[in-house]
Amino acid sequence: MRHPAPDAAVILDTETTDLPGQTVEIAVIDAATGKKLMDTLVKPTEPISDGARWVHGITDEMVARARPFEKILPRLRQVTKGKVICAYNADFDRGVVLGDVRRAGKRPMHLEAEDSWYCLMEAYKDWLGSFRWLRLGGRHRALGDCESARRVLIRMSKGRGSTFTLTAPAEGDPVPGPPSGTVLAVTEVSPTRQRVQPE
Repeated sequence: MRHPAPDAAVILDTETTDLPGQTVEIAVIDAATGKKLMDTLVKPTEPISDGARWVHGITDEMVARARPFEKILPRLRQVTKGKVICAYNADFDRGVVLGDVRRAGKRPMHLEAEDSWYCLMEAYKDWLGSFRWLRLGGRHRALGDCESARRVLIRMSKGRGSTFTLTAPAEGDPVPGPPSGTVLAVTEVSPTRQRVQPE
């Protein structure tokens, strides 16, 4: 995997009211340079759940005076147009963005196409040869998670080297994951493979 050129790709992350839910914070950075292109709180139309607030620390009071999604959408379109949109859990972030676009009664344009999005988490799992849930390690705020995802991208672009090997967990091995009962909870699919919920 090559490190992207400037303006070729961006990294996007959302924080939400719940799982699934509406955007309460969104950030976008340039994948090559790390330049911040967007970082804003967003006012949802529903309250933030206790579980989501426990994870990202964003309260209803913090977003009460933020702009609603339809007001930040033009900027989101601008900073992502013509670029690959990378996200650590692309299916989740794409679904959140498209849900907010629909609620706002707007057109998704390039944000809808699946081939506009690239999942860094799936790429990282394949790169490691891992079947485990891979924690991103960000601060669970949108900008911090974008920066953590960029570090994953940079690591993959440099190659693994010859000494690092990681195998799938053996039958019965514990698989680390986030605290149960939170928006990070992992849903088990099989003894050796899990479906990942958003970071």
